[in-house]
Amino acid sequence: MKKRSSDKRPTQADVARAAGVSRPTVSMALKGSSIVSEGTRAHVREIAAKIGYVPDPMLSALAKYRSPGKVKNYQGTLAWISASPKAHSWDLITPYYEYYLGACEQAARLGYKIECIDLLQEQLSTQRLNSILAARGINGLLACPPHTYGQQIDLPWDAYHVVTFGYSIPEPNIHRVSSSHFRATKMVFEKLCEMGYHRIGFVFSEQVNIKTQEHCLSAYLCECQKTGMEHPPPLVQDPLDAEHFIAWHTRHQPDAVIVSSPLWEMLQSTAIDVPRQLGVASPMVPKHSPELCGIIEKCQEIGSAAVETLVHMIQHEDKGLPQTPRFILLEGQWNSGQTTRSQ
Repeated sequence: MKKRSSDKRPTQADVARAAGVSRPTVSMALKGSSIVSEGTRAHVREIAAKIGYVPDPMLSALAKYRSPGKVKNYQGTLAWISASPKAHSWDLITPYYEYYLGACEQAARLGYKIECIDLLQEQLSTQRLNSILAARGINGLLACPPHTYGQQIDLPWDAYHVVTFGYSIPEPNIHRVSSSHFRATKMVFEKLCEMGYHRIGFVFSEQVNIKTQEHCLSAYLCECQKTGMEHPPPLVQDPLDAEHFIAWHTRHQPDAVIVSSPLWEMLQSTAIDVPRQLGVASPMVPKHSPELCGIIEKCQEIGSAAVETLVHMIQHEDKGLPQTPRFILLEGQWNSGQTTRSQ
């Protein structure tokens, strides 16, 4: 007799969905890894107990058989460099924290560990930072994006191997790993067209527009021109609240809108019926908003790619500001969500 679906053993993927985190985060939380914050570890354990998750003994035995006590040889230490005020600590920004988790996992696989250093919270001068890095034998840096675009981060760039994420640190021009925002927006636009939307708008906060180097806006305008679609004027500004959006929506009457992720919560506070009155999609869907249609960025993979790039630089003594900076772009994954009408 076929086993009922209700009798199926809960998996780590089930825990991840219920807890609103990624599966690797669940794995590390259940192992008690310090990479995951204490609050997240407690939350994951609580959810796991609630849904009845227990480790599969067969899989655990297989894992031990495949790697019987093998530990990667220690290669060195990398530094996660941030400059965040306590009110806007970098690890409270979900994509940045996901970058960090992915970076830590990949670093461990390659025999490295990562130490966090916050220039603002620890009040470190460039000279003091140099002393700390030298004392710990660190010459590879992962530069966490600042909270605000263009925020000055003073690092001795020439003395180290450095990789950053995205474009929030505009200068100097260093190696970067990022989501492919142009491709993501292009895919969102194409999906909306396939669903039958014919007047698609674009609403972004100015800060996000700048942080993405206007790649999302550029893709939107290119697609509008390519399809010959008559479109509302893009609404890109800061601050951008519900009142601004409603006025724009009332005047231009789009049937769908492409939004930056922080604006989804704002849009939900309006009386507009989504998706009956308005389809909504984003090229950067937050992990905690799975109901939103659009592209989910592969943030942990971005963190992993940054470490791979950094270790390659260390191994090849590629130190200092690069003559030819590398831009590594990772495509995200379409999330069907519930904010557009059925195809």
